[in-house]
Amino acid sequence: MPRLTVISSSTSININNPSHKVKTAGALEIEDNPFKDLVKNNHDGKVKRASLGGSALTTLLYLFAVAKSTRKGNFKIADMFKINFNSVARAIGLATSALAGGLAGGLITDKKENRKPKLKEAMHQFLGNIVTPISIVGMGTSLIEKRKLSMVKNCIYGGLAAIVGVGCGVTGGNYVASKVNEVIYKENDDRKVGPKDFGIHIDDILTVMAMTDLGDKVKSFVSKALPAIFLICGYEAGTKKAQDKDLKA
Repeated sequence: MPRLTVISSSTSININNPSHKVKTAGALEIEDNPFKDLVKNNHDGKVKRASLGGSALTTLLYLFAVAKSTRKGNFKIADMFKINFNSVARAIGLATSALAGGLAGGLITDKKENRKPKLKEAMHQFLGNIVTPISIVGMGTSLIEKRKLSMVKNCIYGGLAAIVGVGCGVTGGNYVASKVNEVIYKENDDRKVGPKDFGIHIDDILTVMAMTDLGDKVKSFVSKALPAIFLICGYEAGTKKAQDKDLKA
């Protein structure tokens, strides 16, 4: 969740919550907007555009490869957005391609000091926001489908699978990612799981919809929406920057 700042001419004071800065009066302003400077002609804007563009490019390449390999007959561009993401492997492959492209775009265009934070963030995205939650969601929906339940029960149990998958997957996956980063970089990785980690998991809801038999119209919607949602993982990794405490270390 972006930090909030109250703006006024008064002197600012710090509160115990480090994610907020409060002044005595004024209006609310969103701070650390992830899309700030996206279209500006400065360094941050260049990095953010490269991360988003790289993520989009590798996602399109993945969609093309899957559609080309599964399509029988004449291939059409529209086939790329008709892919059925009803398997864990295919959903993870889509998310990983988006992550790889966003990370590559950020590494190429950003400063050297920001490379390690991006690689660490990529590990958190891969284990905490992709592999673990999607795998748990996939196992849950697989069990649901085997029971041949009604549409209503499919939706209810599918929703529970998404909640459990996100809750356990994000916390457990990020914990493992921290330990992996500590082994690789020989330093403490104290990345905290925040609301944003859970907030981006609309993709897990869509994954449940893709893996559960909810009809062709639902699957058609998911096949178009899921690739766009997964761009977030690549963008987060590619735009990650070193904090002041990291630069002083």
